[in-house]
Amino acid sequence: MNRYIQFVSILIKYGFQDIVEQLNLRYYLELGKSVLMQRPAEQVLSIPRAVRVRLIIEEMGTTFIKFGQITSTRPDLIPEEFITELKKLQDCVPPFPTDDAVKIIERELDKPTAELFAEFDKEPVASASIAQVYRAVLPSGDEVAIKVQRPDILKTVETDLEILMDLARLAETHVEAMKTIQPVAIVEEFTRVIEDEMNFHIEALNIERFLENFSSDTSVHAPRVFRAYSTRSILTTSFIRGIKVSEVEALREKGYDTVALARIGANAVLCQVFEHGFFHADPHPGNLLVTGPETVCFLDFGMMGKLDHTIQEALASMLICVVQRDDERLTRTVLQLAANADDIRDTAKLQRALSDFIDRYAYLPLDQLDVGGLLQDLLHMLIGHGIKLPPEVYLLIKAMVTIEGVGHMLDPGFVFMNYAKPYVEKLVRKQYDPRRVFADLGKTSMDVYRLLRDLPAEVRELLKFIRRGEIKVNLETRSLEPVMKSWDRDANRLSFALVNAAMLVSSAIIILAKIPPVWHGASVPGLVSLGVSLLMAFWLLIAIYLSGHL
Repeated sequence: MNRYIQFVSILIKYGFQDIVEQLNLRYYLELGKSVLMQRPAEQVLSIPRAVRVRLIIEEMGTTFIKFGQITSTRPDLIPEEFITELKKLQDCVPPFPTDDAVKIIERELDKPTAELFAEFDKEPVASASIAQVYRAVLPSGDEVAIKVQRPDILKTVETDLEILMDLARLAETHVEAMKTIQPVAIVEEFTRVIEDEMNFHIEALNIERFLENFSSDTSVHAPRVFRAYSTRSILTTSFIRGIKVSEVEALREKGYDTVALARIGANAVLCQVFEHGFFHADPHPGNLLVTGPETVCFLDFGMMGKLDHTIQEALASMLICVVQRDDERLTRTVLQLAANADDIRDTAKLQRALSDFIDRYAYLPLDQLDVGGLLQDLLHMLIGHGIKLPPEVYLLIKAMVTIEGVGHMLDPGFVFMNYAKPYVEKLVRKQYDPRRVFADLGKTSMDVYRLLRDLPAEVRELLKFIRRGEIKVNLETRSLEPVMKSWDRDANRLSFALVNAAMLVSSAIIILAKIPPVWHGASVPGLVSLGVSLLMAFWLLIAIYLSGHL
């Protein structure tokens, strides 16, 4: 409740009383006028609304910042001006005391740090909202980075997730426009993502899977996990020394070929996307180190994207359709990828829009084709036509846009499509490989066989229900939901008042009967019951008053 009060106070501080009213937080929180009667300063109201949203998220801390960062990759959910602001969110926070980190390490690994490490630096090398990192040396001589979760972070995140879920439910209940966005489903997806990110066992598995995928490629590297020194709250990996890809001058001074490094980075991401189906979701310059003349190391594997064959092939097919100017096939591919394909009625209108989109890009030379811009334009166009894509696609587009930016940073003449084209063509050819076709036919044949085998029994069961008259039809009457909720609330208040009245009467009878123990001539059980009854009565009156229906 304290965290809820803090959240509502921050909303009002930044001029979002309308949100408090829309979500009916007065009724649900019953805070008291001291918070709800606050007014924001005039200078705050002059700040753009999107900026104020970012400030609120930053003030609320870790969970809300992570939520904002993930939401910034979803242009299908929020307007562009809010995305621009949310992309500025940073989770860099002051470090927590090293003594606390040492206690966590010793508790998790069940040994003193003096026994665990030959060296342990007291100053953290990095600090973020979920964890901070220390350098150490193992008894074996390996230099390692120890990622330690912040104290009590799990409790804080758990509380914030409960609040976010409650707000999502309120939004779906009280704001009509939110029902199509489905905020509850969004918060459920975010809960899964942040819980995975806070479980360092999963990050360790991600690193090991990434290393296995690139085991035969010496140009792509990742830190090695030390399992004996890792738990759910601690992750120990090899300490990587290198130069950030953004430090272009330092790379050139070292004699490294930045054009070759741009090629390695692009090929690494494209290989992850189109071959492995398991890709680093945030390959920004801070997560890419150059560790040798032709070696790039990826860092931070807390958030990874996963693509199945259907999505991989659909994405490759979409790029080919643009190049080949095939709007009909592009429409079919988009509908195949869409999560709500059955809801799209006017496919002819969608095809016309895709044809116009193709005309903007298909005739451009490859060296002028901005793949990141193409994907983002396609995304915005599809959103405008009500197309909902799988969440992985948004992560993928973000990764592609990011790595294209890194490529231009290293090589001004970088042409992303030159690197993407071989992977896309290979994936498209793979779809028509005879072995793949026969394998698909085999699976389809088995599905048809199972359907035909089970069909008579299913029809017989259906006819049985029809003869018995047991077929049920479920109808939803959404228009009656607000009325039913109002009746339910009124019935609860009436029941509460009746119980309270009965307690007041029984308290008076107990006091007059002087049921022992007695204090100053009055029954103690009766006085206690009377006190509880009065508190309940005041609580009911305050709730009715705050709801505005007194």
